[in-house]
Amino acid sequence: MSRLSDQRGPLWERCGGRCEASGQPISFDSFDMHHRRNKGMGGTSRPDVDDLDNLLALSPVIHNGCPQSVHSRRPWAQERGYLVPKHDNHPGMRPVWLHGRRWVLLGKDGQYHNPPVPLPPPGG
Repeated sequence: MSRLSDQRGPLWERCGGRCEASGQPISFDSFDMHHRRNKGMGGTSRPDVDDLDNLLALSPVIHNGCPQSVHSRRPWAQERGYLVPKHDNHPGMRPVWLHGRRWVLLGKDGQYHNPPVPLPPPGG
């Protein structure tokens, strides 16, 4: 099982210093590590919960800090792959709407992969 603290560096490398939802610049010292499939109250026993394909680098405001945050807009976040249902066994196979520009897949290697078929941008 991956330790969450071990993923901060690789997640920072992947995001390139930008919030993976908004594309805005973020700081290494203050960015939030968001779990696409949430741990839930009391944590989880799932070994893959802290894998890179289940994590996104988000600005604290986009993560939890405002009415427009990922956790405040569940349907919007699920449509874009920022939140994945707990029963989903393969969150990395779910595409993510990256910086509002394109759909990508997060692979087990923690890197972005273009989906085989272009997906339309989410509505609204």
